[in-house]
Amino acid sequence: MSTAAAPSEETAHEVVEEIFPEGFDWERLVRTYPIPALLLAAGGGFVLARARGQAILAALGAFAASRVTDEVHRVLGEEILEPE
Repeated sequence: MSTAAAPSEETAHEVVEEIFPEGFDWERLVRTYPIPALLLAAGGGFVLARARGQAILAALGAFAASRVTDEVHRVLGEEILEPE
């Protein structure tokens, strides 16, 4: 198993590091206070969903469709799916 972070995990770290000031150890804070951190994340997710729910669902739908298409291409082979 690779020790490299997944692209989505890397993106999450980059976003969090842009939000908090330099030197702020948010990982230690989350490990120290996991329940309040989880509640804060859930509350933030709820507020974000209420404000931008339709756009988020549309983006997730497009992402899911793209991933399914990529997987079908990988399984069946591109030469089968591409028109001549």
